[in-house]
Amino acid sequence: MKKLKLFLCFIVLIVLSACATSMSQVLTLIKAINIPIDENSPQEATIENFIAPYRQHVDNEMNKVLAQNAQNLVKDRNNPPLNMPISNFFADAIYETIAPYYKKRTGQTIDFVLLNFGGIRSDLPKGDITMGSAYNLMPFENEMVVLTMSGEKVQELADYLIKHRLPHPLSKQVQLQITHDGKITHFTIHGKPFNPKATYLVATSDYLMYGGDAMYFFSNPLKTDMLDYKVRNVLIDYFTKIDTLHAKQDNRFEYKP
Repeated sequence: MKKLKLFLCFIVLIVLSACATSMSQVLTLIKAINIPIDENSPQEATIENFIAPYRQHVDNEMNKVLAQNAQNLVKDRNNPPLNMPISNFFADAIYETIAPYYKKRTGQTIDFVLLNFGGIRSDLPKGDITMGSAYNLMPFENEMVVLTMSGEKVQELADYLIKHRLPHPLSKQVQLQITHDGKITHFTIHGKPFNPKATYLVATSDYLMYGGDAMYFFSNPLKTDMLDYKVRNVLIDYFTKIDTLHAKQDNRFEYKP
């Protein structure tokens, strides 16, 4: 019995010693190797075979033709005018798609759409408009919102457009004409003179509502309606219902003494 106790004590000492040795080991160095991967890297056949059917499915979806584009729509970044075809199409497509949807849902009429020029992420070439075209134009997950805005806030919106003088997507329900030194000579919404004491329903994206592109006039609206409708999906629905896109420059925002 005494020998058994001595044996057990010996075993316990060995275990405790091993634990102490293990706990005393401290990680002091981690080495990393940078392995560049690009289009020239060799493909792993097993992985390639696994993803091939999924890639084919995505390619088929992205290559679906939704409509035709009558002309090249180019996002001129060097010296853009106050309005340009690609921006005008973008805003008008949004308005024409969500205005009936919102009217049916609420009984109210959206006054106009304003989005941001930087949100248009690609040109739109002449020819086939595909599902991939919509993803190229709007790769983000931004969603549409409708804001009830005071006339004072809409005046801030106009002041922002005049200050920055970029072709932000502004729907054709707005007619804003200014002098070269920034004075407003004409400002109507739905053909009626802008009323600073009225309220307006303005459709935009959640990104801009939260202050994106310094559009702070969208903050603290009188009311916010989240549409649960992605900007990209609005474009897809618009392309699906038209045959040919005919976008043009017009007088919705222009210089006029």
